[in-house]
Amino acid sequence: MIDAPLTAARVLAAQAGDVLGTATLPPVSSTQLAFYCAASGVTDPIHFDREFARRAGFTDLVVNGSLRVAWMAQALSSLVEARGMLVGLSCSHRGMMLAGDAPCIQARYAGHEQEPDGALLVRLQVDTSVQGQTRDVGQATVRLAPA
Repeated sequence: MIDAPLTAARVLAAQAGDVLGTATLPPVSSTQLAFYCAASGVTDPIHFDREFARRAGFTDLVVNGSLRVAWMAQALSSLVEARGMLVGLSCSHRGMMLAGDAPCIQARYAGHEQEPDGALLVRLQVDTSVQGQTRDVGQATVRLAPA
């Protein structure tokens, strides 16, 4: 999902704000939203009933906030691949995301600490945008195991 895996060398060479990973997802489909709602128990029809969503004033189905956070977590997990793990994530939604939107997730370097075992705890600023407009912002911490 992320374009290049995160390595200790990339972290140690990074400057604040450097992009460490980018993932561009395909356009969100109505089928994807329906399956997510069924699997997660979401019952608000703005997420799976297009006519209801339009009558409620939206131009299309609304993407669930929890699904957007799940995409962010998946992108971050793929960034660290097998040598690491996502250990923290917080997210704030800043705008609407609709069916047909193609989200782009970026992870930017925000600092790191080295643990006694040699692992790196890497702080990231994460954002999701659609056509250059920010939809979600977050902070994450990933742990890279020692080499």
